[in-house]
Amino acid sequence: MRATYFGANGWQLSFPDLNILLDPWLVGPLCFGNSSWFFESRLPQDWPIPSAVDLVLLTQGLPDHAHPPTLKRLERSIPVVGSAAAAQVARVLGFTRVTALAPGQRRQR
Repeated sequence: MRATYFGANGWQLSFPDLNILLDPWLVGPLCFGNSSWFFESRLPQDWPIPSAVDLVLLTQGLPDHAHPPTLKRLERSIPVVGSAAAAQVARVLGFTRVTALAPGQRRQR
């Protein structure tokens, strides 16, 4: 396994047959409350969008976990698994293979 940390909450976990993006914030500013006046932060640098992503795992629906500007750069056919709030963000952004998990629930591929 190879783990890459992007800062904040963002990770990529790479296994021989599976590449997972976890709470990716890779590009652009992070705004809470849909407005920069409330809170805005930036990464020290934008990261390239990984070319091979098999799964996006979103632990929360908040922008520092389900970052809309980053998610908009991903293929909408990539499977997304996350909390109910995170799954809703992914659906609104047009992802077509979204699974919401409740606490204790499992999904197996």
